[in-house]
Amino acid sequence: MNNRVSACLWVSAALLLLSFDVARAGFAIRPVSSGKLNQIGLGVSYGVKLDKDAYFYGYAPDYVRVLNEKWLLNLSLAYDRDTETKSGTKNVTETWTPAIMIGYQMSPRFAFGAGLGHGLTQNKDSAGWESVKWGDDLTIAAAVAAALWIKERHSLSLSFSLEHNISDNEPSVSLDLGYAWDF
Repeated sequence: MNNRVSACLWVSAALLLLSFDVARAGFAIRPVSSGKLNQIGLGVSYGVKLDKDAYFYGYAPDYVRVLNEKWLLNLSLAYDRDTETKSGTKNVTETWTPAIMIGYQMSPRFAFGAGLGHGLTQNKDSAGWESVKWGDDLTIAAAVAAALWIKERHSLSLSFSLEHNISDNEPSVSLDLGYAWDF
């Protein structure tokens, strides 16, 4: 494991331990703590691939629906910009990925979940719209989350997720910081 991966894992673990009594989750799942049945949000993320010298960052608007008191359904559309360094050159890939996740709310401040995402479009090396291809990435993820701040219908959360791109056989980890509004 390279130093960047080790640092990301240690920082992730420390942040989760420091805020363990609080809730929202990675690959986009979070508890709805206001008693409302719906939530919309926006998260920003940073992650690293565990088997390559590559990192990614992005954002994802999402929607959470409370299925019952403890079970949650999350739908999101994520944009990721992946940068991989290979033989001194950097390869950049931009991807749009819709995802679905089922989560379990342990408390008003803690949740975990698992989900599936499929890359819709892919743009290699920012070559413009001529280079955009239909994506073929299929990814599974497990996430754990903690709310950092909750005030009435508003919340700020941190999540950690382990992801595996099935199509390319690539494991990765990511951190997500997100804001949400319950309605």
